Amino acid sequence: MKKQIALFSLFLFLISNATDAQVRFGARGSLSISNQTKAHSISKSRTGYQVGVIGLIPLDYNDKWYFSPEVNYSAQGEFNVHEPKKANDYPEKKDIKTFTNFLNIPLLVRNYFSSSESEFFVEGGPYIGFKLGEDVERIENTEPFDEEFKSFDFGLGLGIGYSLNRQLEASVRYFYGFPDQIKYDASNDKNHNSILNFGVSYFFN
Repeated sequence: MKKQIALFSLFLFLISNATDAQVRFGARGSLSISNQTKAHSISKSRTGYQVGVIGLIPLDYNDKWYFSPEVNYSAQGEFNVHEPKKANDYPEKKDIKTFTNFLNIPLLVRNYFSSSESEFFVEGGPYIGFKLGEDVERIENTEPFDEEFKSFDFGLGLGIGYSLNRQLEASVRYFYGFPDQIKYDASNDKNHNSILNFGVSYFFN
């Protein structure tokens, strides 16, 4: 994990020294609604969060195109909803935690609709993720009982937002991961991380 973070920091350093324009840095916090597709017979999304740092690196001289890398701590996953087959079956109906925590690194390209200080923007690009931990309830006689979670993820993200004076920004994003995330899930199907994200960013310079 330390190796990946060091390589990413070196990547940002090389890019920032390759451009004559000002590179800006800020912080981003967000609310997330996540799930893992086809992981459970009945699933319920998790309301989580993301916190991290964001960069804004100019790609042109018109204040419209930027490379915007980030490093985020992401609380994601879902609930496995257990429903007894009969009224008196045990255990009772329960939302069973199937939570994962990731270090996600989006590498987004951003386009402002104009060079105005306050303007809408769109963004999109790949991301990579490294699992930091998991919090999974194991309850007897519920499915599944032997899930194994993968430690790596990657996928694509798309978003739209509004910038106020190019300093305070609000955005909505959607991220979808490509690799199968759970081995030995109940349906033995492909399971993908899916995250709808509502966030606010603030740039310090």
